[in-house]
Amino acid sequence: MPTSRTRKSKRRAKIAARARRRERAAAYPSWFDPSIRNVLRQRRTLLFAKRPRELEQATAALLGEQLHRVCNTHTAAPHFDSWFTELVTTVVACASDPAAQTDPDQQSTWWLLHGLLAIAPVGFLIDPVQDLLDATTGHCEPPWLPLTCRVQATGDIQRLSITDGTRTGFIAGYEYPGGADRHVYLFDLAVTNPNEGLQQGISNFTAWPDQYAAEPAELLRADAFDTVEAATQAWRASVGPAATNSQPTALTDPSDLAFLPYCCDPTAVPGTESRNRLDNWFRAARRIEELIITLRRRGTPLPPLPGLHPELIGI
Repeated sequence: MPTSRTRKSKRRAKIAARARRRERAAAYPSWFDPSIRNVLRQRRTLLFAKRPRELEQATAALLGEQLHRVCNTHTAAPHFDSWFTELVTTVVACASDPAAQTDPDQQSTWWLLHGLLAIAPVGFLIDPVQDLLDATTGHCEPPWLPLTCRVQATGDIQRLSITDGTRTGFIAGYEYPGGADRHVYLFDLAVTNPNEGLQQGISNFTAWPDQYAAEPAELLRADAFDTVEAATQAWRASVGPAATNSQPTALTDPSDLAFLPYCCDPTAVPGTESRNRLDNWFRAARRIEELIITLRRRGTPLPPLPGLHPELIGI
């Protein structure tokens, strides 16, 4: 009967509508909007930064606070990477002429955008962002602000390790264009299989068992420091007595870093990360990208691990 067909059609429409709502909820979790509002509400704190690294650090901590809250209050997959894209899109929509220095809200929005781009993936310059930056070139105050999103690795790398090889640290040099604000960044890692990998310098990739190829190491913490000495002291304190006598040595073989791109996946969130790790969630991945770019330019790109395609690390 026609009435029956109409009733079935409406029922199917309702089912389809519920399915669409579920799909949207899965793609856009309920915590996205509140967390974005929290970041925008606190963005004026960024105006205390006096140099590029301070703005980057403050931005990373601002986002880390939200990620930490989500990890403690939500059980479903957080989708940090999608949230970051939504945040940048929102900030771009709120940003206006950076010359409007008399309005702290507009000024801090502009600073937040540069801070976000400093920790975003290298290829994150989506069209709206690029258009906004192009339109405001030469109008930024202070002059160092545009440098913030252009951090680059120097190629200088120091390595730390303990005797049994289960913990290692890499200290890489970084700077901004023109050599501004030079510093180092510490990657502190727990090694999954030291007997097959890091302890032997990862010189023979074919000997590394496949089960360790995907996750040979876990990034426990990361941070920026003024000097290699300061980073070394922080690493020793984090590791404990086993690292008391560890001394940094210059790393000359890029193969020792082959696992580094795989220890920092922004899309994989177990939910047990420390606040430091969450502060550096996006930042550490960006620093790894910059290091890979510098090594590639020098003709010493990272070799791939067994079973992983070279394109994953851009070589």
